[in-house]
Amino acid sequence: MKDRIAEHNKQMWERLAKAAMNYTRPFGRPPKTKAGMRHFMDPRTRLKGVKLDGARVLGLAAGGGWDPVIFAKLGAQTTVFDISPTQLKTVRDLATRQRVKIRLVRGNMKDLSVFKDGSFDVVWHCHSLVFVDDATRVLREVGRVLAPGGTYLLSTMHPTTLRLYGSYKNGGWSPKITYFEDKRVPYTDEWGMTWTLGKKKLVAPTIEFGHRFETIVNGMAAAGMVVDGIWEFSPGDDDGETEPGSDAHLDTLFPAFIEVRGRKLLPGALPTDTRRAPRRAAPKKGTSRPRGR
Repeated sequence: MKDRIAEHNKQMWERLAKAAMNYTRPFGRPPKTKAGMRHFMDPRTRLKGVKLDGARVLGLAAGGGWDPVIFAKLGAQTTVFDISPTQLKTVRDLATRQRVKIRLVRGNMKDLSVFKDGSFDVVWHCHSLVFVDDATRVLREVGRVLAPGGTYLLSTMHPTTLRLYGSYKNGGWSPKITYFEDKRVPYTDEWGMTWTLGKKKLVAPTIEFGHRFETIVNGMAAAGMVVDGIWEFSPGDDDGETEPGSDAHLDTLFPAFIEVRGRKLLPGALPTDTRRAPRRAAPKKGTSRPRGR
């Protein structure tokens, strides 16, 4: 069955990439030292202690930027998987200029069957899970292709803040859908569909989903990973002041992004508890149990 959401978002990213908008091309220039390159790519040091020289790295939906090239420069065997042909071409051209080798694969991140089980030591997954309806399926695939002892780093939109963007009215924000609804987050107006870069503006209404913490953490656990780090952050604003009610203003009150790090368990790392759960004692007369939802 055709994935209509993936096809729509592919068309939107092609539109953005051909216009060289934000997140579709390399920005800045990394330092020449290995330490400097690593900090440029991973400024919050989420991969601290992870060996990259000789590692097999998958940049999942990582077309367009410096990250795959930096991984390759740091000695990693780097593969980029992305749905956008233009994004992949951008990486290919940058890799050629930087004289590094990168394998490029095009496809839908919900299906990584092109890769064998345990193919990668690191999966680097930045700001793209939001464009997929079935996060659990993606995480299951990540767990399959990640080698035992490997590291997965995911960053995506904060599920609460995404539901609030563009909803400011009468002095406050109101969620566009409830936190418990697992459906696409609607736009309130055309501005919410507009991507900007300097003076450039481009309407590209990507379909986005605010995947909840429990979906992500439980999905990673079910895929054989143990979560050893969760972070919430906003990128900050260069101007120091933000327009009241703007998305940038909201980012000063709520985190824009989340990052979650998982490690693939080694076989037998967690023993199975076969003990029978103790039976609950009957409540005494006159007492009540806590009310559920």
